[in-house]
Amino acid sequence: MKFPMAGEQAASRGPREIRVDFNATENQFAVLAESLPQLVWSARADGSHDYFNRRWHDFTGLTPEQSLGQGWQNAVHPKDLPHVHEQWRIALAHGAPYEAEFRVRNAAGQYEWVLSRAMPIQDLSGERVRWFGTSTNIDAQKRAEEEVRNLETRYRLALEAASLGTWQVDFERSEVVWDEETRALHQVSPEVPYRISFEQAVSLIHPEDRERVSKLIAAACDPQSDGHYESEYRVITPDGALRWFRSVGQVSFASDNDAHQILSLSGVVSDVTAQHTFEESQNLLTRELNHRVKNLFAIANGMVSMTARTAKDTKEMASALRGRLSALSRAHELVQPVNGLGHGGSEVELARLCESVLEPYAQGSSNKVVIEGPSVRIGSNTTTSLALVLHELATNAAKYGSLSQAEGEISIRWNIHDGMVDLLWKEMGGPIVESPPQFEGFGTQLSQRSVTGQLGGTLEREWPREGLQVHMTLPLDRLAT
Repeated sequence: MKFPMAGEQAASRGPREIRVDFNATENQFAVLAESLPQLVWSARADGSHDYFNRRWHDFTGLTPEQSLGQGWQNAVHPKDLPHVHEQWRIALAHGAPYEAEFRVRNAAGQYEWVLSRAMPIQDLSGERVRWFGTSTNIDAQKRAEEEVRNLETRYRLALEAASLGTWQVDFERSEVVWDEETRALHQVSPEVPYRISFEQAVSLIHPEDRERVSKLIAAACDPQSDGHYESEYRVITPDGALRWFRSVGQVSFASDNDAHQILSLSGVVSDVTAQHTFEESQNLLTRELNHRVKNLFAIANGMVSMTARTAKDTKEMASALRGRLSALSRAHELVQPVNGLGHGGSEVELARLCESVLEPYAQGSSNKVVIEGPSVRIGSNTTTSLALVLHELATNAAKYGSLSQAEGEISIRWNIHDGMVDLLWKEMGGPIVESPPQFEGFGTQLSQRSVTGQLGGTLEREWPREGLQVHMTLPLDRLAT
């Protein structure tokens, strides 16, 4: 037996038109088909299968009688059969190569994936007389692909649950590739591509953090390091907000003649602004509590001195002092800090809030406190902030201002216009003010931050000779929350 010479093939007809003297090669085909590891088959020109090698029968458990003609289709998974029919129909109609992936039932009754391919064969006259095909078992590959897809799905779900974005630095191209979540975290404009230059990515970092981040990346890329990268940095987003981000990554090295070549740096990024805000609040709270304790001792000392000046005997002094300390305790309840669960403070009238805070200083003394204004309800979320400001003003007045003098006076008056509460704190009868203080203490800073930040208002201080005046404007709707 011999295969046809090149001249006997219609080479000029293109790769899909293979012409073979089938009778001269039939025995050789049979030998080859039985020796191949694939499932080998052939079909007549009309598509009717007329041959399967032994591996097909061993794999499927079907006999030759059960496989020939259209019988082989009984081994195909029912859900895949329409696709197989359609691909086979197209190949027969156009004489084009056939290819399809589908599941075949094995002898144990389990389905496994195969990749089936076939080519049309023409005789020397150009007539299509047969199809030769193979089916290669790709079940392991399919299962591996499915496992990769499942892993990618779990990976993506984990990233979404943790609000993590992914990124990669390509050092060869000096580019950074971001995924959708990383772009969303940084509020990147849709016009910015997913792949940007390394310099452009660094420019998005807060100017004060860029050098530190660059040094950390360089340290991770040091061949002597373990390639671990971790940093926190700030970004000013397009809407003007300051956000904190935490990035963790790992450098990939490639060994080249005992030298480590840097391939890439890949990692994840998360928004940790809330964590930083919480830590700042905790630090502020600690400072506030320390400040409050010092003030309480100063107030208690002042009350002892104030009571001693007016009491006729020790019994009267003890009774008056006890009442003032009780009033101070009630006022302190109104200014206790809001805890992490949002509790603290309660809904009260503005007038009642002012009375509670000033009661310890006015009780039984000659100090005059005037509180006037229309009804204003203070919501539970803002009671603490406003009470804290009033408490701070009263404490300073008792230590340095009008309440430090026996005949000192304080007036707190307010009115409402254009959705704003306009409040004026005015001190009189205290020490003469020679000039505004040069030092701004923590209590003053805390009051300013409470009014402008938490209450959304404004606070201005003036220092006429007769005493401090504080002008506050507060949004009515914010106070009601």
